[in-house]
Amino acid sequence: DNDRIVLGKGTWRGPLVVRKSIELQGAGAEETIVSCAAGDGNTLTILAPNVRISGDTLRDDSLLVENGSRFSAATVTSGKTEFVNCRFFESNGHGLVVIQGASATIRRCAFRDNAWNGLAAIGKGSTIMMEESESSGNFHNGVETWEGAAATLKQNRITNNSRNGIHADQTEAPITCEDNTLTDNREF
Repeated sequence: DNDRIVLGKGTWRGPLVVRKSIELQGAGAEETIVSCAAGDGNTLTILAPNVRISGDTLRDDSLLVENGSRFSAATVTSGKTEFVNCRFFESNGHGLVVIQGASATIRRCAFRDNAWNGLAAIGKGSTIMMEESESSGNFHNGVETWEGAAATLKQNRITNNSRNGIHADQTEAPITCEDNTLTDNREF
């Protein structure tokens, strides 16, 4: 707990599972890539209460899986996680998904070309706060919340997604949107 792990330049093999409250710091999203075979599970799974991830790209090796399973580039299942200057690319599921009442703060991150949503929050008590980030070219929505998840979205650019820019599918939790740019999304 409370250690910092620094990943240097290069490609690191996942899947990675974080079970301790740590900081995982890359050399920069263009320099440090954590990659996983599409059928091996989530590239990164957070199971710890307080985690900070910065300067990494999280991605799958391909979008295709033989058995049809979908895994996310990153999944947060408990506690609070902060992502800063990260990229979530080419996942065969969500770029990042927050579930089971977990919370994620996302700053200056990019979600591109994921086979599902760029960013998703699912389930009562799950929350996301996304600022100064980009979600584009995802096969479904740029950002999606369902089943009682809450979101705060500020100063983001959400473009060219195959479905909606932002899709909020519930009435029980608040969605706050301020100063976002949404363009060229196929549906809304």
